[in-house]
Amino acid sequence: MTAFAVALPLVPARASLGNILIDTKTGPSVSPTIKLGESVNLYFGGVTWSGGQVKLYISTDPFAALNTTTDIPYGPAFSVAKITANATDTTTYSGYSVGHNWINGTIPKSLEIPGGKYYIKAFDGVTGAVAVTDNYINIIASFEVTPTFGPGQAPITLKGYALPANGYANFSYNAGAGWKVIKDLVKANEKGRIVYSISAPDLEKVVTPQGEQNESLQMTTIYFRMIVNSTGQTETDTFVEYYRGLVQVKGENSMTATTGFLYGNETTSTASVLKAVKVKVMGSLIIVGKWFHPGALTILWDKAQTIGGTEANTTHGWFNTTVTVPITSKGLHNVTIDDGKVKFVFWVTVIPTLILTPDEGTVGTTVTAKGYGFPASTSTVVYNVTLTWDYTDICKNVSVDVAWALTTTQGHFTTSFVVPHTVGGTHIVTATANDSVSTTAPDTFKVLVALIVTPSSATNNGTVVTVKGTGLAYDEYYDLLINGKDFYSADSYGWTVYFNGSCTGDLSLQIIVDASFAPGKYAVSLYKLSKVYQLPTLEKYVMFTVTGEEETKILDKLDEIDAAVADLDSFVRSDSTSVHNELTTVKNGITTVKNSINDAKQAVLTAVGGVSNQLTSIESYAKDAASKAASAATSAGDAASKAASAATAAQAAQSATSGISTAVYGAIVLSLIAALASIVA
Repeated sequence: MTAFAVALPLVPARASLGNILIDTKTGPSVSPTIKLGESVNLYFGGVTWSGGQVKLYISTDPFAALNTTTDIPYGPAFSVAKITANATDTTTYSGYSVGHNWINGTIPKSLEIPGGKYYIKAFDGVTGAVAVTDNYINIIASFEVTPTFGPGQAPITLKGYALPANGYANFSYNAGAGWKVIKDLVKANEKGRIVYSISAPDLEKVVTPQGEQNESLQMTTIYFRMIVNSTGQTETDTFVEYYRGLVQVKGENSMTATTGFLYGNETTSTASVLKAVKVKVMGSLIIVGKWFHPGALTILWDKAQTIGGTEANTTHGWFNTTVTVPITSKGLHNVTIDDGKVKFVFWVTVIPTLILTPDEGTVGTTVTAKGYGFPASTSTVVYNVTLTWDYTDICKNVSVDVAWALTTTQGHFTTSFVVPHTVGGTHIVTATANDSVSTTAPDTFKVLVALIVTPSSATNNGTVVTVKGTGLAYDEYYDLLINGKDFYSADSYGWTVYFNGSCTGDLSLQIIVDASFAPGKYAVSLYKLSKVYQLPTLEKYVMFTVTGEEETKILDKLDEIDAAVADLDSFVRSDSTSVHNELTTVKNGITTVKNSINDAKQAVLTAVGGVSNQLTSIESYAKDAASKAASAATSAGDAASKAASAATAAQAAQSATSGISTAVYGAIVLSLIAALASIVA
């Protein structure tokens, strides 16, 4: 038989010694029964400390040593100085009261342990002996519902703590009509924990009666129960379910409930509070609700027509949506919010509506006007609606009739008008019926600035160009720039002179395009001045083209050449395909020259140079064409006549552009055409 010698560990210099008492200063302690999340009061008057910081552990054994495998730390690290102080500290450690040798606080629910007998250990060193409670704490199951409030059908979680390891529990609820089973025999894990997710029962309640009601009184408390299968322990918790109501309804005006209150379901129009909200046909209706069934909502007009949809969130059943009022009659109409469980109803008032399309544009824009909610015509009474523009001349401020229409049997009308000559900005258009109460409806139209330059292309030989603007604001200052520079001179002090639009929003300025305007593109820009020391804003701009006299003459003569070539081409098209093809090549070359001159003189030189490079090959093709044209002797006289026209045009071009380098190339082309015509003849 072999004997073993066991060396007992030495107690280290840093260790806590002695017993911890529970709920008393005088031992022995009475074993308490608590739930996770509840408080336990620990007295350390008989404990000897060696360190400065103390950590608490929960353990299944009573030994004065830590088991690093099974002992579980919890709570913060406590200062020994605060524990032994002759004062109570309730702020340093959240959830704990420390001082006078006491640590009073909760054993948190975050501890994942099954129900049973546990000891508390206090450790103030690195290793070695620890202080331990002189008796055990009996931890039993606890239960909670999270969240604790919300709308019907909100997602909630039933949580069980410290049940027997791998044990079972039965869940049920009571909303006032007795206990109803949710689920029996729900199994806990090896740490005695259950997490069971469900949707809260929907009691399908709405705020009542109509009008503003105190939100805190519009609710039902639902009780949830957990029964531990093996012990019969019964635990309950509550969930407060709030009723569906409205926070805000907004159309042309708004009604918003007082904080803490909600608008109730409106079962009748006569007692409706929200009917004070006025809406327009095709206008916006904003609806804000709370405590509705989470998920999809459908918005119905007059309980039949779907006008929108949205979703209520899961936490507060909250939604905020905007719908469009459909085409309908004036007066009271109901709106239904259908969340799949409950239909919540409220009422609004539709007022006469005028809709302008488009709602902005320049003077002369054609506008379509549609009216709804006006007196309905019958077979015996027909109502007329007149559309009036607020004013055209701001200096006179006199309204102008712009259109009229007859209403339908539904009280609708459609007509159109042209935006009159007037100042820029927002104008009010009013539709007025000829019924006894003169039913009216306004809408707005914004007149925008238009800028026109005529002619759009001008020669720099003294051509007069007119810049006209419409839709300028009478009370705004403008600056007119050409290619980024003020066109007109500054005043006698050297300041730029700004201007307003006329009483009818007009601008008119004549510009003499002389030799100081180099050929090219020019931008006429109208800027509106903002506040002092702020950059102006670009209101409108338009482009126009300036050409020189040389380019104009060349273009005119090339037009004549083009016409002559077209005549010759049409004549010989049927007699000689090859001649036709070569003439087409020449004609295309001329067109290229014309386009290049329009863009820039240098481009003309390049383009015509390309035509010159083709002369040799064109001459060869022309000789070949001549042999093929011999059989066309009967038509030679006409061909010669057409060629003579081309020659004449060439001579005129040469004469008109004498001394101009670019015209020399044009003359070469003309000579070639004349030679070609002679050969064909």
